[in-house]
Amino acid sequence: MREQSRRVALSSMMVALGAMVMLLGGVIPAATFLSPALAGVLLLPVFYEFGAKWALGAYVAIALLALMLSPDKEAALLFAFLGYYPVLKARLDRVRLIPVRTLLKLLVFNLAAGAMLAVAYYVFGMSAILAEYAEMTKIGLIVFIVVANFTMLVYDVMLAVMMGLYRQRLRPKLFHQH
Repeated sequence: MREQSRRVALSSMMVALGAMVMLLGGVIPAATFLSPALAGVLLLPVFYEFGAKWALGAYVAIALLALMLSPDKEAALLFAFLGYYPVLKARLDRVRLIPVRTLLKLLVFNLAAGAMLAVAYYVFGMSAILAEYAEMTKIGLIVFIVVANFTMLVYDVMLAVMMGLYRQRLRPKLFHQH
């Protein structure tokens, strides 16, 4: 019973923090891409303490709250389509060949981004998102895609650093584990 209470308490705190980050992202215009990334980082304690199932449950809760409450629907959709990445990263990092691992990560990102745009346009009628891309020149669109993919790889490296910091520094202090 005590372990179950611990799981629920930590997961609930991370969901509340993740939802708050997503809501604050709607207040700060430049945070459309930053708030989903930070909300994803908040899944790490749940993942390391209780496993992928609990972390994915927290991801779903944050995504639903963000979609319902966040004023920045683009950020909410971005989290809904990519917020699970910190949990998936642990699996993808098991692929030994670095080029294959990197291609898999970029494939996940690009498929999720494409699906997000399709849902934004066809389901939510957010034609303004596609209109922004339609205004770009072909070169501008290619540069945007390259920068987006590079940003994904930077996020992947940042997550690796955050995972290490959590395991080595924060986890022992919070849970008295070595």
